[in-house]
Amino acid sequence: MTKRQKQAQQTKMAIMESALSLFRRHGFDAVTVEEITQNAGVAKGSFYTYFATKSDIIVEEFRSIDAYYERYASRNLKRYGSAAEKLLAFTRAQMRYVRDEVGNTNLKILYANQTIQSGTEKIITNRERHWHRIVRETIQEGQASGEFRSDLDAERMTLLCNRSARAVFLDWCIGDGSFDLVKEGVSFMADWIMAALRASTRP
Repeated sequence: MTKRQKQAQQTKMAIMESALSLFRRHGFDAVTVEEITQNAGVAKGSFYTYFATKSDIIVEEFRSIDAYYERYASRNLKRYGSAAEKLLAFTRAQMRYVRDEVGNTNLKILYANQTIQSGTEKIITNRERHWHRIVRETIQEGQASGEFRSDLDAERMTLLCNRSARAVFLDWCIGDGSFDLVKEGVSFMADWIMAALRASTRP
């Protein structure tokens, strides 16, 4: 990366960090682009070099979260022998990252923004996200090995699985982080979602 590219990356990160900090303190709608850039110590025009609107910062944050999911999956999931073990490990990593790196307040901002935005095409439910693809490929692996049920296709089961996981995140937001997201998220995956995914052993 060149010196100019590094500077551009630093400026973009400064704008994002400034925006998220101001969103936490004042709410998304109350914060202006000018306030974001002033707080970041950059020119107002710099904002539009990287973002078209304030909402683009929310989208970028989801992409950052997804980038972590992709790094984790590519480096770690192959060490687990079964699809169930992979899903549990991925869930644990996912919940830990959101709890420790994103945080309850920022997650509220992300969810609130995606809820109030008009239209149906939103980053949080985009099926092209790494999150969706990782879960889908793991479910497909489990179906191929006979570990997971095959009466529903993998895409449908991924949709239901991720919809259920978002319920845990939303509950954590509603409860102001009153429970351990990692413990409850893994328990939900192990005791509830996994039971729905597994192939039936009944005669």
